[in-house]
Amino acid sequence: MSNKDITTFEILLIKICISNGFSFSFIENEETQAVFKFLSPDLKLLTRKKLGGKLLLNTSKSFQENIYKIARADQYGLTATFDGWTNVKQENIWGVVFITSKGQPLIWGAQETSSERSRTQDVIRHIELLIDEVKKENINIKAFVSNSAGEYVATRQQLRRKYPSKIFLPCMAHYTCRQNY
Repeated sequence: MSNKDITTFEILLIKICISNGFSFSFIENEETQAVFKFLSPDLKLLTRKKLGGKLLLNTSKSFQENIYKIARADQYGLTATFDGWTNVKQENIWGVVFITSKGQPLIWGAQETSSERSRTQDVIRHIELLIDEVKKENINIKAFVSNSAGEYVATRQQLRRKYPSKIFLPCMAHYTCRQNY
């Protein structure tokens, strides 16, 4: 394999792990190694440390650059969806996914917010930070979709007045579920 082929193979391994939810230790599994040895006996597999180290960092930078490129290129504007949840370590997380005008999801990011209470002012601050961040990157968000918790309802009401050119919507799934009770 050429150096270019090796780089492509390593990136594909990262993508396999991420898209299938595999931990990087899958590469050290005997069955995994047997499959790769069968397909290409001379192939040298990475260790999980190399896969999850500098290679992951470089690949994630490339993914992030691609997300920025796609987001900037959307001439009709993006929809920002966001929500909060508690992870397995009992940390509060606030995540953002953009949806392009063609329906392509772009994972923008997530941040740990355990030190904050879930209040309207906190939600507004996060959304306004997001608005400022994407404005600097020449990314156009037309709409924002959030869940139906009280602080999000109040946030939508306040931000509709402050940003009349933006659309602030509740999540349809949350709304539908609430109507069924």
